[in-house]
Amino acid sequence: MRRRVAAFACCVGFALSGCRTAPDVFSAAGWAPLAATDPRPRVRLASLSELAETRHALRATARASSEGPEGAGFKNQLLLVERPASLRVEVIGLFQQRVLVLATDGARYELYRAKGPVTEEGAVHAGVLEEVAGLPLTPEAAVRLLLAAPLAPDGPAVAVEQDALGALRLSWPDQTLEFDGEGRLAALAFHPGEHGVGAVLYARWSDWRAPDSAAFPYRLELELPEAKTRWKLEYRQVELDPALDPALFRLGLGTR
Repeated sequence: MRRRVAAFACCVGFALSGCRTAPDVFSAAGWAPLAATDPRPRVRLASLSELAETRHALRATARASSEGPEGAGFKNQLLLVERPASLRVEVIGLFQQRVLVLATDGARYELYRAKGPVTEEGAVHAGVLEEVAGLPLTPEAAVRLLLAAPLAPDGPAVAVEQDALGALRLSWPDQTLEFDGEGRLAALAFHPGEHGVGAVLYARWSDWRAPDSAAFPYRLELELPEAKTRWKLEYRQVELDPALDPALFRLGLGTR
């Protein structure tokens, strides 16, 4: 197994504290069944599907922090994301130097470290981000989470609930989605083996702002309860849907 890079795990992950088993948004208290005639679930899912088709890329700076059995820390990053599975993450050191760079176009990945072993590359496979960064996600799944636009399930939800503030929770056998009272995607849960996820995974989005006239969450959190690990990604600057040169996702063929 390739060496895990904790610094990169800080940049594609999202929450803090390994002591809880799930984010508060998935607690059982305060939820009641929603009437089958209520149109809001259909509207929410249609909006999510549209967003997943139209939001294709992201350029951002961010602060990422993590906490788990191996300790805690934070890093500053530069982040490029493009559907369906392209990622470039640069971890920035104290003196603005590149400490680590990971790039993948979805087919191959390349990894640079300031300290040895300096470089690593290979074909992308289902567990590559877990081996390289400790995250049980495919690049495609990571891209969807970073864009705050996961794919909506195909079939009808097996359970639909609401709380007193108008939030909705929709559940399927393989996942759960939660929308806040404003209709924005607030949280999700994936079960192992589904959607490119290799373990139980919880994610939350918050701190919604509107760069380029489009609402976007400036905080993304992720929890792996079985590993007792959480990460938090807080965006500083965000550009949605920029035109990105494919060379940016292959190290040595172009730099910003």
